[in-house]
Amino acid sequence: MRSKKIWINLSITNLCLVAALGVLMRSKIIFDLPWIDYNRLVDTHGHFAFAGWATLVLITLMVYELPGALYSKSKYQVLLGAIFICSWLTLFTSPFEKFKNLTEYVSFIYILVTYIFFGVFTRDILKTTANKTVKLLSISALLYQVLSSAGAIMLACLFAMKSLNAILYRDALFGYLHMQYNGFFTLAVFALIFNKVVPVKGNEKAMKSFHWFGILLSLSIIPSMFLTFLWHKITPVFHIISAIGGVMLLSSFISFVFAAPFLLKEFKMVKPAIRYMIILSITAFLIKILMQSLTFVDSINVLVFGNRPMIMGFLHLIFLGFVTLFVMTYFSQRGYLDVKSKFTRFALMVFTIAILINETLLMLQGLGNMFLTSSPLFPWYLWGAGILLLAGTILIAGARIRTKQI
Repeated sequence: MRSKKIWINLSITNLCLVAALGVLMRSKIIFDLPWIDYNRLVDTHGHFAFAGWATLVLITLMVYELPGALYSKSKYQVLLGAIFICSWLTLFTSPFEKFKNLTEYVSFIYILVTYIFFGVFTRDILKTTANKTVKLLSISALLYQVLSSAGAIMLACLFAMKSLNAILYRDALFGYLHMQYNGFFTLAVFALIFNKVVPVKGNEKAMKSFHWFGILLSLSIIPSMFLTFLWHKITPVFHIISAIGGVMLLSSFISFVFAAPFLLKEFKMVKPAIRYMIILSITAFLIKILMQSLTFVDSINVLVFGNRPMIMGFLHLIFLGFVTLFVMTYFSQRGYLDVKSKFTRFALMVFTIAILINETLLMLQGLGNMFLTSSPLFPWYLWGAGILLLAGTILIAGARIRTKQI
């Protein structure tokens, strides 16, 4: 299917650019690059990573992989095109102050596109033969993507008013990131997983375990968001809601443990190299849940949300360790990456090792900041890890070309 190949190729190309922007950011920290505005580069990297890679690839897979042949409807091709164009316009306008207004207009259009996609997808997926867990997770994922726009809009308003309210700024930012990472990205991944590993009819125990996990995970998103607000003085109501969120996260964790044996049976049929990658991806998800639930403890919350490397480590754990690594295993399992090729296997190995090194360094840097033992060499180590990540993405793109899958 030619259109599917095009969107996958564009998604992988965008991932290469995300990695390149990451290297440029880390280069700015080490070297004197006066022609780069670091803060605007950070914004550009974040916007393009979300829209150009994560959103584009997850929505592409939801359109082409979920039941209903949604890809055959021209409106989805238009919406995918709009997401791609908006992400590239942001890439070329966001780094420059003189294009600030244009960037804001593009961002607004992008938000509208996500609203439209949520509406048409929800209507169409409900008419398909997708199982109820997949419908729940996929619709919830897109709903939280829509809700995340409230944080983006609040941030835009604060910038427009030139507000110096640091609390509102951080709450809006953390709320936006939470809805994207823990809401949209996470639920979309599990919608794709459960779409492919639904047990045979008659195994009601497995079906029930999967569905309860989907319900608990979907419902936990809003109350667990309040965990990100505990870093400053808030009302007791917020503490109660965040406690509920923490309990629901742990309940989701327990529910997943019950569902895990059924998933492991499916994973055993996967090629060993891919199996290890998917296990690493799921492990990153489980670590994410445990780390989130621990932030209910005030002392831990203050240490984490006041520690930029720790926050970055957590975000990369989800974005790279869970979501991106899952997408690569999905591509491999579905034949979008030819794992029979040694070159492809080498590319995936380099990329996976780079993710592990990057995550380890970020966590060690975060712990070093907590205990005041951080090394000044960490920026150099992270720069090297960024280069390795870029090399991994380029090798994966090269593997698509080498195996003639473009």
